[in-house]
Amino acid sequence: MPRRSVSSLEMTAAVAAMLAACAAPSRPAAPAPQPAPAGSSNGRAVPEPLPLLPPREAWLRGWMPLKPTGVDEFLKLHPTFDGRGVLIGILDGGLDPGVAGLRTTTTGEKKLLDLRDFSGEGVVALAPAAMQGDQISVAGRILAGASRLRALAVGNAVFGGAVAERPLGEMPASDLNGDRDDTDTLAVVVVRASDGWVLFADTDGDGSLANEKPVHDYLVARETFAWHSGGRQPTITLAANFREERGTPKLDLFFDTSAHGSHVAGIAAGNNLYGVSGFTGVAPGAYLLGLKIANNAQGEISTTGSMVAAMAYAIGFARARRLPLVLNLSFGVGNESEGSARIDAVVDSVLAANPDVVFAISAGNDGPGLTTMQYPGSATRAVTVGATFPSVFLGAAGKGGDPIAYFSSRGGELAKPDIVAPGLAYSTVPRWNTGDERKGGTSMAAPHAAGLAALLVSGLIQEKRRIEARLIRQALMVTARPLATVNYLDDGTGQPNVAAAWRWLAAARPVPEIAVRAVHNGVTAAFQERELGVPVDTQQVFEVGLAPDAAETEVAVRSNRLWLRAPARLRLRSGANRVNLTYQASALSRPGVYTGVVTGWISDTLAGPVFRLVNTVVVADTGNPIIARVSAIPAGGEGRVFFAATTGRPFAVSFATQAAGEQVLAYLHEPGGQPYREENGIGAGHDDQAGVYVVDARDVVSGLYEAVAVAPPLNGASATISVQQSPLTIGVDHTPDGLAVRLGNMSTATVTSQPFVVLVGAAREERLAAQGSDRRHIRFRLPDWAVHATVDVEMDRAQWPTFTDFGVTMLAGDGRKLGKAPLNYAFGRLHVDLPRGAAAPAEAEVVLSPGFADPQRDQRWAATVSIRLYADSAHVNRLAGQSVSVAPGATGAVVFPLTASALQLGEAFAPLGIVVVPEGERTWTREATLQPADMTRRR
Repeated sequence: MPRRSVSSLEMTAAVAAMLAACAAPSRPAAPAPQPAPAGSSNGRAVPEPLPLLPPREAWLRGWMPLKPTGVDEFLKLHPTFDGRGVLIGILDGGLDPGVAGLRTTTTGEKKLLDLRDFSGEGVVALAPAAMQGDQISVAGRILAGASRLRALAVGNAVFGGAVAERPLGEMPASDLNGDRDDTDTLAVVVVRASDGWVLFADTDGDGSLANEKPVHDYLVARETFAWHSGGRQPTITLAANFREERGTPKLDLFFDTSAHGSHVAGIAAGNNLYGVSGFTGVAPGAYLLGLKIANNAQGEISTTGSMVAAMAYAIGFARARRLPLVLNLSFGVGNESEGSARIDAVVDSVLAANPDVVFAISAGNDGPGLTTMQYPGSATRAVTVGATFPSVFLGAAGKGGDPIAYFSSRGGELAKPDIVAPGLAYSTVPRWNTGDERKGGTSMAAPHAAGLAALLVSGLIQEKRRIEARLIRQALMVTARPLATVNYLDDGTGQPNVAAAWRWLAAARPVPEIAVRAVHNGVTAAFQERELGVPVDTQQVFEVGLAPDAAETEVAVRSNRLWLRAPARLRLRSGANRVNLTYQASALSRPGVYTGVVTGWISDTLAGPVFRLVNTVVVADTGNPIIARVSAIPAGGEGRVFFAATTGRPFAVSFATQAAGEQVLAYLHEPGGQPYREENGIGAGHDDQAGVYVVDARDVVSGLYEAVAVAPPLNGASATISVQQSPLTIGVDHTPDGLAVRLGNMSTATVTSQPFVVLVGAAREERLAAQGSDRRHIRFRLPDWAVHATVDVEMDRAQWPTFTDFGVTMLAGDGRKLGKAPLNYAFGRLHVDLPRGAAAPAEAEVVLSPGFADPQRDQRWAATVSIRLYADSAHVNRLAGQSVSVAPGATGAVVFPLTASALQLGEAFAPLGIVVVPEGERTWTREATLQPADMTRRR
């Protein structure tokens, strides 16, 4: 989803914080105003929205960072290799065809060849409409100008439909007609003309269709329309997609209410952005194909089969026109079980069947933790792109090179990313998103790489040479320059240079196609977790595979780490070849992360490595407390600490810099790489400015957690990461007598505590067992004491790889969107601050929107949904407990008798409390319902 790879996607709060810290001191960017439509409101003039920075100034500042990958120098040498003749397909949340910069190529041709919606978000239900005289009745409105329809229509069939703004998401994107609200329902009329179905809409709001232009399917005439009544300029431009079933028209509207796809398209292939001559994206001569796969209103989520359908359409479209194709997908979700995602297999299958198609996919924004590579960026044949932080945004002091972006997802079990590219840019956005032209994420890095591929393909077709996607990927990787102070898990082979990649391709080197697989402990890379003090060397086996018809290949083998031993030479035969590597235990004797790469080389060493065996060993710290001093973190670099946690045992992680004036960003990752389920990425300074994560016992997952301190991109830092785990595990049981709190002592001394319980709200849990991709709704009343809601959705990890997305949205009873948070993993959490006063809703519903990789819609799924409502401090009650002493290795218990709740609870809700366990100078907690588990309902 273009949110995580968001937002996806997206200028995240963490990116914004880094920008604020690193803004060029010469002239800080002006604050972005809220977009407002032109015209008047209640008789008052409404100012035009202003961009974050005037486009010409953004161009002069280099805010479309092309220099880091050598684009500007390459085009000076090869001005016609600018992407011309190449089609770039943008699989995203739509793009706005009215944006200057997305209209023409460098040769003056139309840039947008087609716009097609596969998300279903723009579907308009059509029904026969009645005309009487010069009027037509549609969606409760009477429109004049029906005689215009009669004159144009072939036959008497006239259809009408309506587009409601509020279901399209949040303001201002959902305000299609720019009148500063989202309460409108806009009518459309469809008739068959001599050249196909056409749409009419009262775009100027004068109540008549007489002066309106017919809008054909975009592919037929490349026509668009926009509502702009009241003298206002359009805030969003739409296109029509028509198909016909049994003589009846079916209408989809194509639009971009996320601004993500428009921004991505501008990076890949924008030309004269915002009308500024010379302000371009990477491949300004390329054509664009807009493929909408995401429902923006439901959290920018892909829908069932949308990725598969979009890929198939793009390939068929390009083949029919004999255009070489580059695809870009700035989208992804978290890998719960690397190597098993259904969409990865589909992508690899499609690319194997179409070896001339290059596919760039964003790595994801779940960094800086390891094993955070998202799918489908984990597809083996894709060019997976991580992000750098372009030094042009860091001011003069940042000229030493681009650091890795801390949010960029990292490898571990996967030998990814392949390359990194600038992850921040000033690019095209719809008018409603004016002021947010600068966005950051790996979503911005992937289209940069897609543009690089288009430049190379453009050169190949002009020189009438064969296009092989794997060799283009190899060219970008072999000639990339690794970033300073990072390893393969961070940046893959580094940041490419397109001129160097072109020279590599021009040599036409024969490179065998070799597949790599780790046997156990990973997928395309080996990732081992081990305890301190393992005394013996260990083995790691890889399978290195040649195609069945490939000739035997002699390969020289090199290791870049002394602890990582490999055979000096290999003779590879067709099929799988086992390679045994040895990890030297004596070199892995301290806590930390050890990464090494074994490479294979054919006789032509300029061809670069023909395979890479990436190995990582994580040695966790086993102390309690853990006090790890990560000194001399380089600028933009990380210091990492791994530690083991146990279900039900709360803990706290503190980050503090070792010197006054230093700052770091502090991150916590759960076992498997998932970012901490609460807010992740907090600032940390010296002494009392330390950043602290306190993890409730309910949220603790057994396994290795990773704590990461990230230094600013211009300055290094030294930090102390402290981990303190509770000596007690905290469990709860519901009994007929009340709530039983169980305390298990994991320390070597007796622990005495006097637990108590605080009543904080109400909770409801439901187990859904469902079939198909239809949305599921859970409706409930909102009590007047509720000020905050939290929704947890959890499913079996083995089930997650069948999805490409899963939306979680909370709506008020009147349809207002209260919050949205698409699942990024098999567990997801949505926080919503509830409106108060007159705006407080009496009812709400949680909407679950599953999106499967495969198009069939009968797939089964199940999830547990927990809805928790929290009261303000005036409604909180405390239940006192009794003192208990627990010996080492033993368990103690305290029972809290249930009393009537002072809060009015809705149907199927039970009282919600927090168990508080004082221990020395600290207190530890576990959130729990205060009522037996039979409150749950099943569907």
